[in-house]
Amino acid sequence: MKNSSLALVVALCSPLAYAFDANIVSITDSRFGAVANDNIDDSAQIQAAINYAVSNNKSVYIPAGTFNVSKTLDITQLKGNHNSRIKIFGEKRELSTLETSSDISLIKVAHGVELHDLSLRQSAGYTQGKAIDIPFASYQSNFSKLNISGFDKGIYGKWIIWSRFEDLFIANVNVGIELHGNGQAPAYWNLEPGGWFNNVNVFDNVYVEKSDTGLKLAAMGSNITNSTVQNSRVGVEIYGPAEHYTWNNQISNFYAEGVQTVFKVKNSRSLDINGVFAQGGKSSSRATAVIDAENGGVITIKGMTGQDWWTHSAILKNTYLNGHVVAIGGTASLDANSTYSNGQSKQTAAIALPANSSWVALPDSVSIAGNSTYRVTISGLRDGYEPVLEEYTIFNWNGVSRYGKISHKSGNGRVKFKVESGKIFAQLAYNGGGGLAGGKVTVEKLH
Repeated sequence: MKNSSLALVVALCSPLAYAFDANIVSITDSRFGAVANDNIDDSAQIQAAINYAVSNNKSVYIPAGTFNVSKTLDITQLKGNHNSRIKIFGEKRELSTLETSSDISLIKVAHGVELHDLSLRQSAGYTQGKAIDIPFASYQSNFSKLNISGFDKGIYGKWIIWSRFEDLFIANVNVGIELHGNGQAPAYWNLEPGGWFNNVNVFDNVYVEKSDTGLKLAAMGSNITNSTVQNSRVGVEIYGPAEHYTWNNQISNFYAEGVQTVFKVKNSRSLDINGVFAQGGKSSSRATAVIDAENGGVITIKGMTGQDWWTHSAILKNTYLNGHVVAIGGTASLDANSTYSNGQSKQTAAIALPANSSWVALPDSVSIAGNSTYRVTISGLRDGYEPVLEEYTIFNWNGVSRYGKISHKSGNGRVKFKVESGKIFAQLAYNGGGGLAGGKVTVEKLH
């Protein structure tokens, strides 16, 4: 009796136990007849299992193996978008695979759907189709522990609300996750039939590599956390239409490597970014920018670290950026309606100026942002013996800069300045002898 009980417990704890659960149907059940690893199309068999599960309020189990699919598996086929709330899951995502070589949406879903523990694979040899298509709304859905590869779009949908995307590995796609509005246009908020933004969604532990864009979201109130994008053109793109901006999105604990533009923002009221590692490129092949924002509202960034080289730390148009963007060699590019405040009233760096009237770029840690006024103090030794302590003001307004001398306690008042794209250049207008050595420059924002 004890041995029999033990055997039953073991059976119920194994993957095969799904066959004994009355609330679960397997696609390989004799009623449906899908067969793994035979390289024969299983579309009709899997669809039959899905339709049975929808009609009878059951879940669908996909055992280990590869099942070939040539037609879209449509969860909404029988009961439409609102009444097809089922769960489809595999044994493990490394073991249970749905594979297609057709230009299709592999799985079509809507409200309240769960997809777990599966590999969804496009085997055509070039990107086409979608792994998961949500053509009309998805409330309280959950997509987790999925491997997705080879598609044009990994997950593609509109009007997604209160849903979770977690533990996803997406590779070799044009876009990893794209939640759009209507067709290719951004959504409007609560203006039927125009549609809605995708809102209050969570993206947790999402990994995307070898894409054009990792995550592309017309979203509000959404949270991207513990996620990574590698070897892609854009990491995260958040956008809205000109008439209805997005707002209250958050990105935290994000890692980017081999990404040309980490965050691309357009038509947003607010975005919080907290905890980012952004790795650029070689000095001879720099990544483009950490942040590229147009009509970006207020972007607040904290806890950023980075390495390697960038062309720009930030590209800003009509955007207020608050926080320090780490981008080695990367200068900020701002228009007249933008401000980049790194949260420091004083910025200090070492400086040396040659005695040949050459312009020298000050370190990136001291910079000019927006329409502002700064006090600049320079100290050091000229010619190895003459102490220098001079103060200047720099006015930067609508892209035009000029400087004026406040005082010089010692030295001859020969330092000149210019500002290009937010970067300060200094010149020691002095020929002969030695230049300014062992110097220090401090830039203090006054207004």
